[in-house]
Amino acid sequence: MLSVVYLTGSWSSPKAGALTSKLGRGPVIVGATAIMLAGLLITALNSVWFILPGMMLFTAGFFAAHSVASGWIGPRARRAKGQASSLYLFSYYLGSSVAGTSGGLFWHRYGWTGITLFIAALLLLALGVAWRLQRRKL
Repeated sequence: MLSVVYLTGSWSSPKAGALTSKLGRGPVIVGATAIMLAGLLITALNSVWFILPGMMLFTAGFFAAHSVASGWIGPRARRAKGQASSLYLFSYYLGSSVAGTSGGLFWHRYGWTGITLFIAALLLLALGVAWRLQRRKL
């Protein structure tokens, strides 16, 4: 049943693409990351009635942000676009491995509150990066 949450990602990715055409990549990636943060904070309410909608929001925001970020690589790279895309994917998987392992340590030591704060800190960092990127010209 939990896998149904991924349907929100299938919905949000093309919506993010459409919004990118209207608003630009920067505002969409900032908004998608903020949606992830909102979804995370909703899961902190510690009730199944909040956790499921929070996970749906988080997943929708994640898929939207990832699709915009990966689509932004080609236009941002001045040359070696293939290598730039490869570097993005390498960093994506390296970051998820390091954050996943570190998250396990936070979970083990501090429980749900600890992992929520850890992920919130990562999302705030991502918001800062997205905010700076949106202000830069291509």
